[in-house]
Amino acid sequence: MAESKDTGHQTPWTDSDKIGREAKPGDKLEFQRPGGYKHVGIYDGEGGVYHMSGGAGVTSKSDSHYRRDEISQVAGKSKVRVNNERDAAWQPLQETEILKRAQESLGKFGGTYNAASNNCEHKANYMRYGKPESQQVINMVNGIADTFCPPYCGEHPSFLY
Repeated sequence: MAESKDTGHQTPWTDSDKIGREAKPGDKLEFQRPGGYKHVGIYDGEGGVYHMSGGAGVTSKSDSHYRRDEISQVAGKSKVRVNNERDAAWQPLQETEILKRAQESLGKFGGTYNAASNNCEHKANYMRYGKPESQQVINMVNGIADTFCPPYCGEHPSFLY
């Protein structure tokens, strides 16, 4: 397997019971969700994932908290993969720092969930890189700009990178 640090490594989608053979502690995991959305968290090295989620019984998006759940619980029937492709552009923090950030966040209020500015990918990227950004949001905004801007303003300058 290719080294996941500093290479922009991404594994193929696989079943949750197999990802532990590919993932290393501190790796960013993505879980496929309906509609192309991906849930994102940080692998703990022991079969679990740190992530921001409402969890069972949550009735409001304002109730999101940092949690640690088994990968199989988070995945359900969906596929999962390691996605450290941002390592090619951003220097990941040391494994111990990533896991420390994740562990210190457990049980804490994650803030009011907002798909554009405060989602699980923002939190996972903050833990791994120190940068609370979401590639899913960037791709969505640029896709909208590609669709609607050219007829009105010519080539759009990429709004987000």
